[in-house]
Amino acid sequence: MQETINVNKIGQDVLHQLEDFNKKMWDAVSFRMIQALLSQEPILKDSYTKTQEYRKERWQKALTQAHGDKRKAYQLLASEEFN
Repeated sequence: MQETINVNKIGQDVLHQLEDFNKKMWDAVSFRMIQALLSQEPILKDSYTKTQEYRKERWQKALTQAHGDKRKAYQLLASEEFN
């Protein structure tokens, strides 16, 4: 018996993977661009470390609120309601 392939499901899986990749790339690129502009200020020299720590804390908080679901945690981080 032939197994049917659900093209829509495969397409959705690929789309989600591409969306996740694009989000991660944008996060990395935009952060580096902003950090490069700000690092020229003497008072902001340690901003990279502080920002990394802040982002880790926010990620952990989002992950906790999403009960370990990484996709939901990322959606929380991207929402305007998340504090």
